[in-house]
Amino acid sequence: MNYRNIPDYPAGVTANTILVRMIDGLGFRYYWATEGLTENEMQFRPHETSMNLVELLDHIHHLANVSNRVLHGLQSEKTPPVGSLEPIRNSTLKLIETMRERLGTMNSEELAVVKFRRADGAEFPFWHLINGPIADALTHVGQINSWRRMAGNPQPKTDVFLGKALN
Repeated sequence: MNYRNIPDYPAGVTANTILVRMIDGLGFRYYWATEGLTENEMQFRPHETSMNLVELLDHIHHLANVSNRVLHGLQSEKTPPVGSLEPIRNSTLKLIETMRERLGTMNSEELAVVKFRRADGAEFPFWHLINGPIADALTHVGQINSWRRMAGNPQPKTDVFLGKALN
């Protein structure tokens, strides 16, 4: 899967299939936010206090890695920066796909017992995965779109409502 288009609808509506669709939306939006980026834009930052594009990409990669670790019952951990466009893009898209696959194999009971375990030993219920790293990743994908537009390389046109490429 490469997220050029959002995959077909899930077969039914459950907590898990809703989350799968959210992850598909993240994958689609990330794919297109990063499609056609060049190394020229990687150091762009709209303000001295904000992350540049490569730092944003590293952060989204970290969020996808944390989400995968949580879904697989592992403690969250800091992800080292990748710092280069294609490797980080490919790795992040693979992590998003892995998250989708994991959610697709879980039932509601399995999902209900997922715990977000931080390195400091604190544990939080599954809900924090949604309002934490998943929502954060969506926010940062929007920043990539805005910043690349400011840097002079806008995202290719897509239909985000239908989840389809337009080219």
